[in-house]
Formats: sequence, structure tokens, C-alpha cells
Amino acid sequence: MSASVPPLAGNLPAAAPNGVVDAFYLLQNAEALYQSRLRDRLGLGGNELGAMQVIARLTTLGLDARAIDVSRSLGVTSGATSVILSHLIVRGYLTRTANPKDGRGKLLHLTEEATTAVSHNLHDHQSDLSLLVSGLSTRESKRVVVLLTAVTSTLDQSELQPNRVVHPGLTAI
Repeated sequence: MSASVPPLAGNLPAAAPNGVVDAFYLLQNAEALYQSRLRDRLGLGGNELGAMQVIARLTTLGLDARAIDVSRSLGVTSGATSVILSHLIVRGYLTRTANPKDGRGKLLHLTEEATTAVSHNLHDHQSDLSLLVSGLSTRESKRVVVLLTAVTSTLDQSELQPNRVVHPGLTAI
């Protein structure tokens, strides 16, 4: 990294091959804490925020968001999904429209209020990230992108096996 990159706060992992893996675990922990603060700020439960994020991701990918997609992503029943989605509708974060492909099903859409509430928080977060990486050279940026893309691909393709240790002290469920 170039000298103009701002120093990172907190504990940095050792600069060893395992230090990179440890840094990913620290990133996961920071993301979990960020999600908790976001839930508190929006006054939502974990599954409610998770549902909004699933819908946002599908929309970003140009895909339709349906209740079944939320159920599968959150790992909850269709009944629990109905309660979650109903609460988001009452809060003004979600609308449903008829699915033009079959006329029976409903498509889910985040409201402008939900998009604004989440994007306001994300904008502040992204500004901080932009500042943090602004000192990277083009070569360093490419290396980071390649690494993060490979990690993402590995996570997308990995299958968890019962009782397989994925990190010292943690067991895959």
C-alpha cells in the first residue's frame, strides 16, 4: 500500500499469510457489528433488515424479488416471511405488486423511504471506504479486487459440511 492510505484503527492482524485470513474474520466481525447498528438505527429486527437487503440485492441484479426468495435467503418459513414482510409494509419500507408473469404471485419492492434510509447509512459508510482506498495505486487496487473476487467466489461455491471446523473455535452448522 502507498503511504497516503490512512492508517487503520484497531488491531491489525500479523503480516503473515494467516494474517490475511485473520483480516477477513475481523472484517466479518465489523460487518456484523455494522448490521447491528443499522438495525438499531432503523428500528428493525435482524430478519426484517435481512429481507430488505435480499430485496435490494435482487433489484440491483435486475431480478424480481418474491417472498420465496426472502424465505430461502433467511432460512425461515413462508409464515414467518409473511409476518416480516407485513411489518415492513406497515413501516412504509416495502410494497407488493402483482407479478405480471403469472398474475397470482406478488413482487416485492423497497419504497423510496427504505431506499433512502438504507442508502443514507451506506453512503456515509461508502464515503469512508472511498477515502480509505483512495491512496491505493492502480496495481494495488487490481490486486485487492482480484483477491476479494476470489474470496467471494469461494464463499459462493463452498458447501458447509456438518461438524467441519471452519475456523479455530468455530464449527460450521
